Amino acid sequence: MAIGSMTGLALALFAATAAQAAPTPEQAVTAQADPSAVAQTVQTADGRTLHYRAQFETLVLRDDADAPQATITGTSYQLDAAAKERRPVLFAFNGGPGASSSPLHFSAMGPRLIERQADGTRRLIPNADTLLPLADLVFVDPVGTGFSRVLPGGSGAPYWSVPGDAAAMMRFIRHWLVQHQRQGSPVYIAGESYGGRRLAELAGDAGDLEIAGLIFISPAVCACDGPDLPYILGLPGLAIAAAHHGKAHREDPDAIFTRARTFALGDYANALLQGNRLPPDRRRRIAEAMAELIGLPVSTIEAADLRIDAETFRKTLRADEGLDIGRLDTRVTAPSAKPVTGEASAKSDPALGLNGSNVILNPRIGDYLHRDLRVPGRSDYISLTLDVNAQWNWTAGAAGYQRPDPMAGLEKLIRNRPATRLLVVTGDYDLAVPPMEVEYAFAHSAIPPQGVRFVRLANGHAAFEGAEGRQHMQSLLRDFVR
Repeated sequence: MAIGSMTGLALALFAATAAQAAPTPEQAVTAQADPSAVAQTVQTADGRTLHYRAQFETLVLRDDADAPQATITGTSYQLDAAAKERRPVLFAFNGGPGASSSPLHFSAMGPRLIERQADGTRRLIPNADTLLPLADLVFVDPVGTGFSRVLPGGSGAPYWSVPGDAAAMMRFIRHWLVQHQRQGSPVYIAGESYGGRRLAELAGDAGDLEIAGLIFISPAVCACDGPDLPYILGLPGLAIAAAHHGKAHREDPDAIFTRARTFALGDYANALLQGNRLPPDRRRRIAEAMAELIGLPVSTIEAADLRIDAETFRKTLRADEGLDIGRLDTRVTAPSAKPVTGEASAKSDPALGLNGSNVILNPRIGDYLHRDLRVPGRSDYISLTLDVNAQWNWTAGAAGYQRPDPMAGLEKLIRNRPATRLLVVTGDYDLAVPPMEVEYAFAHSAIPPQGVRFVRLANGHAAFEGAEGRQHMQSLLRDFVR
């Protein structure tokens, strides 16, 4: 399951570590690829049987002295009997930082789907909604996730920063295209959550590839700091969640979003920008309007100085019932979690599923890769690790105390290749990366708006999750990938 980003969970959970230099393109790499890809089939929703070959591959990342440091791995699915040279290739990854590609791989795009049974167990089934009819698929797990590991005597630090992580991902993408003689294929890249941030970063170095389109899913690309901006941009998400839980007037999410957006950018923004000069009567009227929208008492809103953050909201909305709501998906509820000293509240998000641990292992994916794709050994498949998240260096590649500009790489690509198409997908029930925050990031970039298609879905942070989400994914990408 995907987690938040530097504007969400990562910043709330952990502080940045000391700066490390990003790996350079000139650093040597060696490849270890399974030469015998495995033949598999899947039946699609329209009744077609697809024959394809699945393959797990490992790339060893080396430092300037040619010493092996870590591995980055990927699982690819290539359709048989296809015109490979012009068939699209879609690379996909999730975020965290510290998340594997498993949500997009096994809950949305791949030919195998992990389905939860009534007894709570999970099984692997064919995914009739796989994107394999549209493109060959490559799911990449960054260093420290999946089966990608720091090697003995090596270090993950060069790859646990914004530029270092993006450089490692680009190295894998280039290596895969060369290894499979697909340099002429149209390339699509999809990134979810922090993966959207990674995608925007690596785009600046991708101009030599046949980039046909980029897909941003709940992307953490907004530098939305400051005393007012996060509250303004997050308000529509609070309003949609309040209505879903019966704490505000129930209506269509689109209508709620429109009404809350108008208020947020108008009266609410005007009030917050006045700071302590806001007249008391005006402050009261704003609090009353907010209460109607987000379902919290006027007194709670006034006590918070009109600024209700996602954590306060999700812990307060249904507190009288002893429930927390989700941050990654506000439709999810769970008994209220007690605060843990030294841990951020966001770690107890019931939609995240950490259950008190820093690591989520997925034995079912591990079994599939070891048994079906013949990956040697019996390593644990790491779906999510906050241990990597804790060591992330947010300031590498930036001057002084500032972080790198989240959109600079993407802007560079669009300047050089203005025909590149962009699809941006967000979820109404996502408080980790609110849709209006993503709109703001693109609106304040140098990317022409006519080149970007925005889509909001009635889903959480993992916008393509679930049967309905996958059907929306099929509909959107059928038109986008060509």
